[in-house]
Amino acid sequence: MEEDLKLIGRRIKILRMEHKMGQTEMAKKMGLSQTNLSNMENGRTAVTIQNLLKLRKILNCSMSDFFLDLEAPVEKKREEVKGKSAIELEDAVQILKLLKAVDVKGL
Repeated sequence: MEEDLKLIGRRIKILRMEHKMGQTEMAKKMGLSQTNLSNMENGRTAVTIQNLLKLRKILNCSMSDFFLDLEAPVEKKREEVKGKSAIELEDAVQILKLLKAVDVKGL
């Protein structure tokens, strides 16, 4: 579970940096402290669904962007995802496994 939190956190950080946004600015837009965002990006704090929804809106990305394989370049994965009309079963299973590993409150 700890490794899954780190993977999601790294995705958040990568997406934030692609938008040339600092932690302080992102945290302010999310209504969080910079420390809280840092803890999420480093996998020390679980990311809630509510925070993923906020991030999705701020970063203008899809929810699946937070769960893409980190070993492949982000641009390549995004192109692959854009070419799909729907989430494939394998993608859905991976997302569900990661969500299960994260403390999903309110569901």
